Amino acid sequence: MTISDLRTFATFDGHGGKVSKRVEVLDHEPSASGPYEGLVPVRGEHPLGAIDERAADESAALARGAASIGWVDPATLRDWYRPDRVVVSRLEARRSGLEPGTYADSRGRGRVRVDGLEARLAPDGRPAFRALAGSADAPVVDVPLPTDQAVRLVSVRAVDEGLEVVTAPVSPFLSPGRYETFDDDVVGLPPRPATGHVLVSASVLLDGELHEVERIDERAATIWIRQGERTVPIAASSIGPDLVRYRPVPD
Repeated sequence: MTISDLRTFATFDGHGGKVSKRVEVLDHEPSASGPYEGLVPVRGEHPLGAIDERAADESAALARGAASIGWVDPATLRDWYRPDRVVVSRLEARRSGLEPGTYADSRGRGRVRVDGLEARLAPDGRPAFRALAGSADAPVVDVPLPTDQAVRLVSVRAVDEGLEVVTAPVSPFLSPGRYETFDDDVVGLPPRPATGHVLVSASVLLDGELHEVERIDERAATIWIRQGERTVPIAASSIGPDLVRYRPVPD
């Protein structure tokens, strides 16, 4: 697989920004003088708000939930990523400085190396990666990188053909559960072993009230919360990370 074989995805804010859907950004350049100049084609489940939308399969009907293709303004696309797997030769990896490890692509700091996935809470209570700085031989602990500042996770590992690079989107939410704590970490010093565990509970602030989070389904982008005696699902895209409150309790 080469770089050109990678499929590109993004989140599309359609229907006046009220609906967010993950769509595939198709590799096609419209003619400069045509009606789609400046737009990009996307494929997804009924991308509401797309121009000249049509069913992806000619034999299928254009209906909600069915795959369709339409033209959108690239300004309405965010969190672009390529979740596909690519293998580069060791020569290419050496030329580009690519080394095995786990990295986070962040909006503010670019690509940073991380040690552990959502293994701790940041000082403000948000889920955070343990960011690393310095060389691979002598890494130091950098400031924690909250996951709502990261767009995607990049995993690099050695395989027979060279180095395998796998990219996946990052959820900005931390599911309730038991996690390791790293209270002895000191900025500028090598990472230290876990000091124990912490039980993390979460609540969502809706209409001025906190609702307990029972679980988070990342694949379905759904957060299940308690409302009275019922457990109801809400779309993760409708909840900003700043509306989630975390409460760690030592285990």
